Amino acid sequence: MAHQHGWVIRKNCSNGRLMELQAVDPTGHPIYFVTHNAIAAQSTRTTSVYAGGKLGLTLNGGSSYLVGKLGLWDGGKVLNTHQEFSGNDLPRITPMDQASVLSDHATHLAGTLIARGANTSAKGMAFGASLRVWDFTDDLAEVGTAAPDLLLSNHAYGPVVGWVYNPDRPGTDPNLKWEWWGNPAINQNEDYQFGFYTSRSSDIDRILFSNPYYLMVRSADNKHSETGPPAGTAYYLRNSNEKSTLARSRNDEYDVIAGDANAKNILTVGAGEVMLRNGQPVSLSVAPYSGWGPTDDGRIKPDLLGAGTRIYSSISSGVNTYGTNTGTSMASANVTGSLLLLQELYARLQNSTQYDQHFMRSATLRGLAIHTADRSNAIGQIQTEPGPDYRQGWGLLNIERAATVILNDNGAHKIEEQTLQQGNTYTVQVTAQGDEPLLVTLCWTDPEGVATPITAANVNNRGPKLINDLDVRIKDSGNTFYPWVLDPSQPGKAAYSADNTRDNVEQIYLPNPVAGRTYTVTVQHKGQLRYNAQPFSLIITGLQRKYCQLTVNLLPGEDTTICAGKSLTFWADQPRVAASGAVPSILSYEWFRNGSVLAQTTSSAYQITQPGTYSLRITDGNGCVGTSRPVVVQQLTPTAYLSPADNQWLCPVRTSVRLTASAESGTQFEWLRDGQIIPSARASFIDAVQTGLYQVRITQGGCQSTPLGVSVQLAAAQIISIQPEDLDIVLPRGASVRLQTPAYKSCTYQWLQDDQLLPSATSERLLVNQPGQYRVRVSQQGCAVLSAIRTIRWSDGNSPITLPDSLLTYELTDSTLMLYPNPANSSIYIRHVRPIATQMTVTIIDIMGRIRRDSIPMVFKNTYFDITIDVSDLPQGHYFVRLSDGYRPKTARFLKR
Repeated sequence: MAHQHGWVIRKNCSNGRLMELQAVDPTGHPIYFVTHNAIAAQSTRTTSVYAGGKLGLTLNGGSSYLVGKLGLWDGGKVLNTHQEFSGNDLPRITPMDQASVLSDHATHLAGTLIARGANTSAKGMAFGASLRVWDFTDDLAEVGTAAPDLLLSNHAYGPVVGWVYNPDRPGTDPNLKWEWWGNPAINQNEDYQFGFYTSRSSDIDRILFSNPYYLMVRSADNKHSETGPPAGTAYYLRNSNEKSTLARSRNDEYDVIAGDANAKNILTVGAGEVMLRNGQPVSLSVAPYSGWGPTDDGRIKPDLLGAGTRIYSSISSGVNTYGTNTGTSMASANVTGSLLLLQELYARLQNSTQYDQHFMRSATLRGLAIHTADRSNAIGQIQTEPGPDYRQGWGLLNIERAATVILNDNGAHKIEEQTLQQGNTYTVQVTAQGDEPLLVTLCWTDPEGVATPITAANVNNRGPKLINDLDVRIKDSGNTFYPWVLDPSQPGKAAYSADNTRDNVEQIYLPNPVAGRTYTVTVQHKGQLRYNAQPFSLIITGLQRKYCQLTVNLLPGEDTTICAGKSLTFWADQPRVAASGAVPSILSYEWFRNGSVLAQTTSSAYQITQPGTYSLRITDGNGCVGTSRPVVVQQLTPTAYLSPADNQWLCPVRTSVRLTASAESGTQFEWLRDGQIIPSARASFIDAVQTGLYQVRITQGGCQSTPLGVSVQLAAAQIISIQPEDLDIVLPRGASVRLQTPAYKSCTYQWLQDDQLLPSATSERLLVNQPGQYRVRVSQQGCAVLSAIRTIRWSDGNSPITLPDSLLTYELTDSTLMLYPNPANSSIYIRHVRPIATQMTVTIIDIMGRIRRDSIPMVFKNTYFDITIDVSDLPQGHYFVRLSDGYRPKTARFLKR
């Protein structure tokens, strides 16, 4: 259809976008996907969970149980050789399909997700993680296959919709570069795809419902800033040359999120602009380009914000190149990579090696991110009081607060994963702290809805897409509290409390609960549940604290260093209850290395032998938890570099070798030969005059090591022998002989003819087919030995030919010679394969060089020459057979009995 209608299939736009034809809607209208403007994010308090961060954690996504759990679908190939994706034992980037076109957008996203921080300004959110990468062609088929193995994936692309500014249009007038991509057969004023629940949206919800631990994160697109040309100015219809001046919707209000981002079970991410002070967010606003909701049926979109302006990350133009970009794409990558760290933390705290069975459900992760988000008030101040809106969703991701809920050190938080059966009610009673809000969030992965038919009547259809309508309520003795609700008919109206019949996230906010009062939280449902049951997740904060926060200190408490091969014992200083100073009864000690559980014991001491970041978490008999400050243990392995580092040889012209050790200043040296200390050898060098294995023992900072040594030996090439041993070798014309000297390890060879170097003769063997005086020079470092001369002569017919049988060789790479029997009694058969020859003769020569049969013609048969020759009259002895085609001779030898 693309060829029939002249549609562009794939286009790289000069503004960095990639546009590609993906589908055709039921009206025959082409659907294109386009990469959204790239960004990265760094204002979601993700650094709080890194090593050295505020929470005392060491999360980076590098845990073995996260390998293969993070995915990226985008518009091209990631430059996986970029320095940000190297330096790990496992592949950091695994391409999963045949994408061949490098993409700055995909590489920028990948960097935001997992860049290791070779450039610290470009470090990714999960900088220790690995990433599986697909391009977005056939994405849903690939997602369906990969979903069972994934926890999170990032998708920063979607259909080309509404107004599009195309800088590649000819001309310089910016007003003549606008295109409108709506489908006029459906609606002349607005693009029906905004807020629309498509068949792809339904497919995505079905995939996610079937894979309850997998969360798809999508960007909200940047359509809010693409508002079209001035009124009355001509613009183009799609990417054609057809123009129009008809007024269209400007994309500058609500309902400008298109395509898959309207699915129910995904996390749709918009972009926020965050002001930092001393590294902490202090104000938040929705970026002017970020898409606003709601969906057509009134659901809250976007779900969250990530910071999305002027983000620095890797790009694909070189292995060490970077770029700064802005848009919702990198906000989504910021959120995706950060959420992986929450799954890493949650799995670590399960105290089990079966981590894959202890991840959060995607509904739990989505609900937790929403529950702990930062929201801004009317003047941009960050706070948690306001409810959601259709511009910022539930607010800016706050990883620090979400991790604090998972840690739950003071018992003030609760995370529940339950299943509601048909007709049942789930109830839990909680006691409020009272000096902070009581906050309850219910989240579930809903079965897929029916896609909205693409007709003019269904533009902005408010028909609900929710299948299983769950309800959360909070009750005390006389009141019932309801969740937040937004009104899609008045999208600018503030959230209010009522029965929410649209969203599969519900949140109740009690700003001033009564301290110590017990509240009842209930979850129930309306109507018939599809499949007669619905899994759900419940997050509650603001619970009465356990006033037993424990002060835990490790001894030694400061970062330290151990010598390689040595151990260090940590022990817990006497823990105390922060409020009272009382000494608790300890139930368990949990020792961590690099954030992973080493042991859960009743012992307050632990012996370590490896470097890493160590911490201790204790739990007392009341269920109170305390965690120590991490202590970094480095391992010192004294190192020295020997020069020369390879084996050395002694010979008459080289009676000593100086060995030098290079090490840090202050290093002490002791030299050893064959494992025995050499008295008085304490300098950084030694002159070795005896054979043996020389090593240097070094001492640095109280640690000692003995690096690999250097072997000093007698040079192998003291006297050079050549085979054959004959000093004077006589050959029949056309024959050749191979001269050979023993192969010595670490030696170089150079053959000479008549005292002139043979440039290519540098191995231990030399094929000689010309007369002359030959010798070889064998060098082993500073030792060089020259062999005796071998004289090679042609036979003149009067001198006997002197050549041992075993060393007579023939080298014509384009021919093959067969001679038998050998030895012979009465006759010999000769076959010679030489397709390029037209005639061939045979001459037989005796050991004295005399001709016994001269130029006998051979018979040509297809591809070879052959002949049978009577030799019964020849005396017994050795003979040479010389074959000639008039240009090149070939010689063989046989024995006559």
